Amino acid sequence: MYCEYFGLQEKPFSLAPASRLLYMSRQHWEAVAHLLYGVEDDWGFVLLTGDIGTGKTTVCRFLLEQLPENIEVALIINPKLTADELLATICDEFRISYPEGNKSIKVFVDLINAFLLEAHAKARKSLLIIDEAQCLSTEVLDQLRLLTNLETDQSKLLRIILIGQPELREKLSRPELEQMAQRITARYHLGPLSKKEVAGYVDHRLKAAGCQRNLFPDSTIKEIYYFSGGVPRLINAICDRALLGACLQKHSGVNKSTLSSAVQEVFSDREFFRKSKKKGFLKWGFTVIFLLAVMVLMYNKTMFQATYNNDMQVQRIEDPGMGQTYSQTAVSLLSKSQSASKIRYIRRCYWLIQDDLINDTSVSPWSCADIEFSLFQFIFKNNGRQNMLFALSSFFNVAEGQKTGLHSAVVAFRREGK
Repeated sequence: MYCEYFGLQEKPFSLAPASRLLYMSRQHWEAVAHLLYGVEDDWGFVLLTGDIGTGKTTVCRFLLEQLPENIEVALIINPKLTADELLATICDEFRISYPEGNKSIKVFVDLINAFLLEAHAKARKSLLIIDEAQCLSTEVLDQLRLLTNLETDQSKLLRIILIGQPELREKLSRPELEQMAQRITARYHLGPLSKKEVAGYVDHRLKAAGCQRNLFPDSTIKEIYYFSGGVPRLINAICDRALLGACLQKHSGVNKSTLSSAVQEVFSDREFFRKSKKKGFLKWGFTVIFLLAVMVLMYNKTMFQATYNNDMQVQRIEDPGMGQTYSQTAVSLLSKSQSASKIRYIRRCYWLIQDDLINDTSVSPWSCADIEFSLFQFIFKNNGRQNMLFALSSFFNVAEGQKTGLHSAVVAFRREGK
């Protein structure tokens, strides 16, 4: 309906696995490379897994179009079969005749073996591809392993590609299938598309369908990525509904309102509400957290500076005749802080060091170390070992940052019997 309205040659977001519309992302190229390796390789299995809707079947169809003519292919797309039914299906796909009503596994295996030997003699390769392989039972998987025992001195006669959902990997990791797992020579997992790849995916599909203009603005691409999670099948469903909605509303393209309605049609009301609520929470939640963090940092800086200024002013009033070096002020303040809270003298120490190093370039690094050492000594004498971790780390940090040694501090403490 909307194809004529937008001037499209075909539906760009059809759910059918059309290989001509396949968007080859980096992952898809690597997946195809692994499958081609499985075709050329003469040993074992190749495993391709991926979440639902990530394009495994489309990649498989694309592979079939790339295969040379000297390869005999058997494709099984409904693997919920018993062992004898699987062997019968393989015979059907390879066009191998067998007695009507046969249920003997030996008869099937002998016929398949004879076919493979004949193909090998003609320099032809035989390839078995099983889609939705996670549905295979343990018995059937073991029978597949036995089929790969058909071999010559140089190579296997049958190459097998298993394509399935992540459950297939879990199934193959079971102890009873260890022998088969060891025969898998290549594995690849196909994941969802990134935000950048989603934009490329939508653009590629539209151009492949004959579209000459952009129907999805950047703002809608972000929404498509969020609600689809980068899964191609969900992208197709959302974009297809969105184009239909834009056509019915006589719009020249898809806007956010039309896309939102399309998403709501694709998902159930509960799922749409959950995703929308989560998106809104994340958007405003991060904003609120950032603002609170900025406010806390500004408040702490103001309070620390005010505390330091107040302590300095009090000290000058109580002892106006003392020298005005920061190091002496620190020692004097700390000696009078036995009744002060731990936070207050930590603040003093912090701001004295900052003032020394930033505002007064003439201050010797050793005076900064003396401030830390005075704090360390005061905590040790008056607070036992409760705050020793802070004192040590603070002292070491300043000493290391200013390239000063710790030998004098150690000697001083040893003299005091500490």
